[in-house]
Amino acid sequence: MSTSFQDIRIAGGDTAVPRTMAKRLKAMEPYLRGQRGRMLDCGCGSGAYVLALRERFGLDVHGIEHEAQKVEAAWANLGLRDLVRQGDLQALEDEDATWDFALLNEVLEHVPDDRVAMAEVHRVLKPQGLLFIFSPNRWFPFETHGVYWKHNDRPVPHWLPFVPYVPLPLGRRIFRYWARNYWPGELGRLAESVGFQIVARSYIGLTFENISGRQPALLRAIQPVLRGMSDVLEHCPGLCRLAVSQLLVCRRQ
Repeated sequence: MSTSFQDIRIAGGDTAVPRTMAKRLKAMEPYLRGQRGRMLDCGCGSGAYVLALRERFGLDVHGIEHEAQKVEAAWANLGLRDLVRQGDLQALEDEDATWDFALLNEVLEHVPDDRVAMAEVHRVLKPQGLLFIFSPNRWFPFETHGVYWKHNDRPVPHWLPFVPYVPLPLGRRIFRYWARNYWPGELGRLAESVGFQIVARSYIGLTFENISGRQPALLRAIQPVLRGMSDVLEHCPGLCRLAVSQLLVCRRQ
């Protein structure tokens, strides 16, 4: 595995909430507007991005999802029954070079072997095909997925700052991690190690839409102010590196 996190199990939440989805679609727009071809949403959840990408860019978008419950939720939408399938990102059934674009949207950090999954996506992309990776940014000073104290298996408070900054050799002694968190350079090196070229890197700020379901009441009360600050931070040179997520645009060589 490419990182020294251990015991990562397949899991994942859902970023298909209005403001978060709008930010991510906008970030991909310069590369997808006016394009034609097939796109694979890897770890598509209940398929909201499959539909949104098809509608916004006119691409032939399909999705693959590991969790059966999420696949069933997608199939409940008749428009997704033939577009979403169950599968394993570490062993894709697709033939080589069959997709023009691929998306890993807050998924890679939940895959047991992230390098194998990345190599599989590289394999199924056509030469010069683009991969979009949204993933946690370890420079963000709070652990968004949550970790547990190892000695009693209780959750570490989400408001405790600088948990992501703890070096992993020490972190593994005191925390139980259930998802990875990537330094920007680390994620780039992972992509390059399987044959991708980094085309662009950017950062995505928080939208304070309570995706985790654990947002304190005080934060909910001042959401507009916090969103404004996050939007400014997202576009500030240097300070943007503190945003909650990172985006890598990668090209298959």
